[in-house]
Amino acid sequence: MSDFMNEGQVAYFKERLETEQQEILSRIESQSTDVVLTDSNEMADEIDRAAMEEAHRLELNRIQHDKLHIKKIIKALRRIDSGDYGYCDSCGDEISIKRLQARPESRLCLECQSTKEFTDHSLYRR
Repeated sequence: MSDFMNEGQVAYFKERLETEQQEILSRIESQSTDVVLTDSNEMADEIDRAAMEEAHRLELNRIQHDKLHIKKIIKALRRIDSGDYGYCDSCGDEISIKRLQARPESRLCLECQSTKEFTDHSLYRR
């Protein structure tokens, strides 16, 4: 348990992460069964084919995003079990409850996240 969070708060975040994990897993399962590959040659109209292919691509991207989110949730749940939840991976400071409310899988405090995003953005500008 984190020093700055009581047992109730940790339990709240654990339950929230587990619920979110189940919702995403259900969505992935539903999306995976909905993504039926239709033979695009069966569609007479080229525009319809292009629209169907784009919708399929977007759905596959959404599934991939959900899978990455699940990995982050699993890591957060492991941090709860190990007692490291709520502490920044970079500086070791507490991650604010407000930030955890917004993103319970957060690994970085707001300051370190901002620095990371600035650095990442600067790398792309070169």
